[in-house]
Amino acid sequence: MNNLNFVAIGEKFIFLLMAVFYGIAGAQCIVYTGQAMNSGETYCLTGSLTLTNDITIPQDALLIIQPGAELIVKGITVNGNLEIGDAGSVKSEGSILIGVFGSQKNSKVKLGTKSYLSLTGSVAQGDPTFMGNFPGTTSTIDMGTNSVVEICGTFTQQSTTYPFVNYIGAPLGKAYYIVKAQASGGGASVISNDSQIIAIAMDSVTALGPGNASYCGPNATQATCSLWPAGLPSEKLTCGFADEIVHEIDGFCTKPAVSGDPDGYTKMGITIQQKADGWPGNIPNSFLALESKTKGFVITRVQHVSQTPQPGDAVAEPKEGMLVYDIRDRCVKLYNGAQWKCIERSCND
Repeated sequence: MNNLNFVAIGEKFIFLLMAVFYGIAGAQCIVYTGQAMNSGETYCLTGSLTLTNDITIPQDALLIIQPGAELIVKGITVNGNLEIGDAGSVKSEGSILIGVFGSQKNSKVKLGTKSYLSLTGSVAQGDPTFMGNFPGTTSTIDMGTNSVVEICGTFTQQSTTYPFVNYIGAPLGKAYYIVKAQASGGGASVISNDSQIIAIAMDSVTALGPGNASYCGPNATQATCSLWPAGLPSEKLTCGFADEIVHEIDGFCTKPAVSGDPDGYTKMGITIQQKADGWPGNIPNSFLALESKTKGFVITRVQHVSQTPQPGDAVAEPKEGMLVYDIRDRCVKLYNGAQWKCIERSCND
């Protein structure tokens, strides 16, 4: 009994310590209402806040835009750190300066999943390394999965020894960094070394390379850029589409195509079109090819099959791999040997 009491007391003590710890952690995050910020402090915004003035985040200070929260502000100077949580947003009706030139102090803007930063003005980087003379510090933008930075003004990058934009999201994800006016760098400057960053330059680009970023530019348009996001118009004088772009980005994983020689070629084909010699044998990795510009392919249609086969289902004895169109559920279903499942887009890792 004494041992049991000791365990119970120990559990209560641990719980008390956790409560104290989280209470202290919560107390360290000052509610942000637009007040002047102090170096070394952490500020948190929950909900929506609109300010008509510029704000400054001092060195060693952190402003956290909590998940789903929104900050609308005039201009922003980020000498410390700005963190935009998942599905959060910052809209600036002015410009943003990130970092202090030659300060040897880190500065960062960090975007979470499906968050965005949208500016009607410009983005300028202040390089704390003094063009590489004081290595060891950086001023950067770190972008999470499906996040968006939309810059309607100019973009100026000072750093030449490290990229300004980094990807920190899911390995198979992406993020959009969009500049609608002139972009410039310091000669050896590169935007990003991460292929998940899709950099789109809609105007001229000077002394600034894409690095390993997926890139469209200079003077990119929807017609010339295969990476163009849904929700972004080609008109570069219009602003404020980051929200729409974020909502149009799919949340599904993708995988690169398998390279190498095909395993085989198509042996049988049915078509109502005039085909060149060699068809369908020139189609790799297929058993049957069906082609038409005016006809559809109709698979077996049934009234209904239950997810787990039940007496009275349209298909009495389904076989693994069987496909049907379920009229009641309005979807193509696949039987996996145990259940009928509607075929839909998803990740299968």
